[in-house]
Amino acid sequence: MIQINRVKPHAELILDRPDKFNALNSGMMKRLQEALAELEGDDDTRCVVLKSSSSGAFCSGVDLRELAGFTSVEQARNFALLLDETLLKLLKFPKPVIARLHGFVYGGGFALASVCDIRLVAPDTKIAFPAGRLGAILPPALTFMLNALTGLGNTRELLLTGRSVKAREALELGLVQYLLPPAEMEKKIHYLIGELCKSTDTALAMTKKISNHPLIAAIEQSNLTAAENFAYLAATPEWQQRLSNFVKRNKS
Repeated sequence: MIQINRVKPHAELILDRPDKFNALNSGMMKRLQEALAELEGDDDTRCVVLKSSSSGAFCSGVDLRELAGFTSVEQARNFALLLDETLLKLLKFPKPVIARLHGFVYGGGFALASVCDIRLVAPDTKIAFPAGRLGAILPPALTFMLNALTGLGNTRELLLTGRSVKAREALELGLVQYLLPPAEMEKKIHYLIGELCKSTDTALAMTKKISNHPLIAAIEQSNLTAAENFAYLAATPEWQQRLSNFVKRNKS
């Protein structure tokens, strides 16, 4: 589900569930946390590139089939807390993280990208936050990150409509920093790694800690309440019906 490819002075952290467009399930998030802990302790890894093995998606969001299988409010609450915990682990990760995005980047998929430090998109990228259409809400980490990246007005519009944003608009909104064709993406990433490695590891870590501190504090203050809200929605007939309809439409 998560692969590590070490290429000094960086490591590639690869989302590897291509048959499900890298939909995030509990096992995948736990493995991602383990991989981050492993790379944090690796002195040869000075920065990380988060990418996908799927040709069609960076990450299509959380695994809706897992959500549809919940039989208790407690399962929904634990899933929400695990997602928030995973996003915070990535946001607190002391080494720079570059997200290489393409294809579908939906909901929880962009949540992963949003807590990375630098985001590059290919022209085929589509970003969307369709949780409301399924009767769900997104993790507070994503909402706070969107506010920081694109402002409150744009955040409200994107979350409330659930509409899809193409790569050019994502760049204009400030959701990403670079829009590049696939042939130029690798070259740009290696350039950025070179620039990052001109600074010391301690300086990079302290810069991240200071700049992310207000966001981390806000997220940690809100995630328990958000998990309760998520669990409440999971128990509603509307949620259950919409998820059931989705699973039926997308049987593989």
